[in-house]
Amino acid sequence: MADNKTPLRIDLVKNSNQKSDYFGHYYGRVVRVATLSTRAFAQHIADHGSIYTLDIVTGVLRKLTDCLIEQLAEGKGVKLDGIGTFYPTAKNVKEGAATIADAKDKGADQLIEGIHVRFTPEGTELDDITSKAMKARSSLQLRNVVEITKTTVAGKVKRSHTYTPVEEASDPITP
Repeated sequence: MADNKTPLRIDLVKNSNQKSDYFGHYYGRVVRVATLSTRAFAQHIADHGSIYTLDIVTGVLRKLTDCLIEQLAEGKGVKLDGIGTFYPTAKNVKEGAATIADAKDKGADQLIEGIHVRFTPEGTELDDITSKAMKARSSLQLRNVVEITKTTVAGKVKRSHTYTPVEEASDPITP
């Protein structure tokens, strides 16, 4: 039987947080090769055996975006069958309000630091895009070991990345 899994490349990144119990351990990070624009995604859909032209697909995606934002701003969750549910949540200021009277005095604008859009992926059998299902659909392939070096230049922290193919990498010698 043929393996229909899609290859998903993974880089190894070393934990550089010295306060972590797992400082120096390596963790996988998905290699994101691109982010498609609405137009590029619409073109992909139009080219993917669709009867709809690029302009129709683009129009539907733009309308979906506008309406999704509108519904989230009204406090509604939006479930897109086969994809998942988008819903708004509030990020409160750290100290909150000690009492209801304090909350009333502060008002919502001072209690709420931000509004986040959350997403819960679809989990039905045919359209399952949960984390376990996505892993099962992918053929995970270790690609590079990424070394991140931090330097401070003019008071700003700059990061540089060095990539070594996994098959050429070895663990550093520790005294």
